[in-house]
Amino acid sequence: MRKIFVMVVLVSCMSFFVQGSFLNDADAKTYAEHKPAGKAGLIAGSVVSSAAYIPFKAVYAVLGGVTSGMVYVVTMAKEAETAHRIATKAFTGDWYIHPNILTSHEYLNFSGPDDVSP
Repeated sequence: MRKIFVMVVLVSCMSFFVQGSFLNDADAKTYAEHKPAGKAGLIAGSVVSSAAYIPFKAVYAVLGGVTSGMVYVVTMAKEAETAHRIATKAFTGDWYIHPNILTSHEYLNFSGPDDVSP
């Protein structure tokens, strides 16, 4: 029994690495190009993955807001631009996972834009 388990683990590891070495760009359809059944599946996947993603984004936003407020208060508003940059990166970005993210036609933007100006 132990030999079978070891063989299954080895085959699984080998297939994982072989699969990873043959990654190609796939011409996947966008959300709009799918048929109704495909759209329903993508929406279901989006809802389930968003349910796991939203709490992390909310915690990130709250911590960013607290950090931004502390920077503003501790520096006595001398670093207001830095506080604004922290708050903007924390509160912007994607708050849910769109079906086009699941089809790789859009990228998940967790922390907002890189070039933040007041």
